[in-house]
Amino acid sequence: MDNLKNSIMALAASAKVQEALYPSFAAVGDELVLEFGECLDNLKVSDLTPEQAASIEALDVFIIQHSGMQFSAMYLENSALYEDPNWDEIRSLAKLVAKEMGWSLTEPVKQKHRIVTG
Repeated sequence: MDNLKNSIMALAASAKVQEALYPSFAAVGDELVLEFGECLDNLKVSDLTPEQAASIEALDVFIIQHSGMQFSAMYLENSALYEDPNWDEIRSLAKLVAKEMGWSLTEPVKQKHRIVTG
């Protein structure tokens, strides 16, 4: 659950904070959603309230609906963190998850990441 919490904090954070979590060569948006996906793979939905599960699902569905080639710039260009309104929606949905989980918004912990490279 700690990894999920940190992933949610990272998704809810400002673009500046998100960018600071990764090396300058990383595609930050891509890394953020990949980490969230890994957390979902390890999540036991039975441990969640219906409201918690629904908020996590809403975030996941939004990310899935905004994936594919037509959205590649949103994840691969770090400037999109600042400019793409879809990132504002991801941040809002992540904040809702934090609220449903009973987590205060805190700055995410910078971790050792496995960076995806071309």
